[in-house]
Amino acid sequence: MKKKSNKLTVGEIAAYSLGSLGREFSNNCINAFFLVYLCIYQGLNPIVLTVAFVLAKLWDAVNDPMLATIVNNTKKSRFGRYRPWILIGAIVNAIVIVAMFSPVSFENITLKYVYYLVAYVLWGMSFTVLDVPFWTMLPTMADSTDERNQASSMAKLIGGFGGFLVGMLGTSFILPMFANQGMMRAYQYLGMATGLVMIVFLLITVLFVREKIDLPHENVGLKYILSTFKENDQLRAYSGSLIFFLIGTTIALSQILYLYTYCYEDGADFLPKAFSYTLFWVIACTGQGIAMIFYSWIVKKLPREKIYGISFLACIVSYVLLFAVFFFLKPGQGDMKIYWLNTVLVALSGAFLMTASGLNQIGSTVMIADIVDYGEWKTGKRGDSVMFSVQTLITKFAGAIAALILGIGIAASGLPTITDVNVKDLETGSYASVQLFTDEDGNYLVKDEKLYENLQAMEEIDSEKLTKVEADEELISSEGLTVLRAFMFLTPIPLTIIGYFIYKKKYWLYGEKYDNIKKEIDERREQEKEKTKA
Repeated sequence: MKKKSNKLTVGEIAAYSLGSLGREFSNNCINAFFLVYLCIYQGLNPIVLTVAFVLAKLWDAVNDPMLATIVNNTKKSRFGRYRPWILIGAIVNAIVIVAMFSPVSFENITLKYVYYLVAYVLWGMSFTVLDVPFWTMLPTMADSTDERNQASSMAKLIGGFGGFLVGMLGTSFILPMFANQGMMRAYQYLGMATGLVMIVFLLITVLFVREKIDLPHENVGLKYILSTFKENDQLRAYSGSLIFFLIGTTIALSQILYLYTYCYEDGADFLPKAFSYTLFWVIACTGQGIAMIFYSWIVKKLPREKIYGISFLACIVSYVLLFAVFFFLKPGQGDMKIYWLNTVLVALSGAFLMTASGLNQIGSTVMIADIVDYGEWKTGKRGDSVMFSVQTLITKFAGAIAALILGIGIAASGLPTITDVNVKDLETGSYASVQLFTDEDGNYLVKDEKLYENLQAMEEIDSEKLTKVEADEELISSEGLTVLRAFMFLTPIPLTIIGYFIYKKKYWLYGEKYDNIKKEIDERREQEKEKTKA
């Protein structure tokens, strides 16, 4: 009887990577658009929201390991131990995303806060249900570090492309396409599209990836979860360095959308703002893609631990470049050449950041797989799902802290909210949704003379809430924009430096030390097999 090969195939790597694209659609949609949607279009307070998000992550600190324990203790079926959980989590997560971007009309503002906070918590829990088994499955697909490198690097590459796609899909197509129906309806369509794409691509992983390596498995409980951080010093070092890195990159990349929304010129109507934002991601993600495609080649030239360390230093350089570009950038003011130069400079600076982020993502995924091996070597138990839940928890907690810092920046910069208003055309009698800036008192700020006249003539609009703004008058103060830019690029620098020093001082699980540990683990497994046969 011919024995099945455990070698990782190209088809399995492709199917696994497409699943990563699906999960990143969900993750990046929430990170990029949810706070914008709530603050700008629902008019909710950014400080209240982001504090609530951080509190929600404290709940994640409890429920993520609990959910991971349930996944870890699940009996293996003919479909595997992890794939059924991925499918269940994807379906629930998609439903929750649609609910998160669905407008609600509570008269009591507190109920609106409660609705979106509960939805955010449910999103985090359902994302854990799909994310933890997705990464936990990696050691069951590939037992060697080289194969894990191949699978994780391609998964991160395609996943990063998914992050770019959801940004492009939202800002260049769905939101502009349905803006005439109101931005809240457009965001709801974005949520629907995100959920559908996520389910389709994760279904490919479920159907075409095999859990073919039968690793030692033991049920773990709360006692194991609590002792994991205490006993596994490499897990603590990994967690400390990664969380500071992710907070920094999330702050920078999340605020790009705010800068394009509030303080970027359309450049003589040559390139609309939405497509300029897309161009940023095209160039930025090209840099990330190049880094991920050539990661396997790079790691042959430089030790993996050095590449990981370089990613921290490269991010710091990129923050300085982005700050310099955005802080000293001159508006296009109708000059197409200046506008194109501005756009390309911003995108190239972003590409540098995304390249460094890509190298870090691949390295961190392989590191957590190695840390699982280290945990087995040190304690005798693998607890794969619990270990990988730490990565999910770090990502979500870093996103919440970044959102808190971002919320403080938004509040300090005094950004106006944007409201959907159905405006009647006085000539045709037809209605179209227009997005207007509103001040803190709820007054509409209108620059266009014709639009102002239309609004005054409408019985549905309280004329006392209309404020005519002169064409040369700024809706956002230059001081406010300075605060926004400073929060975006200067705040991440000290955070990244702290993460780098934690990694350099505390993490040592690589090279010959790891090879010796892996060799001893394999010898123990063989001895256990011999005892079982005897």
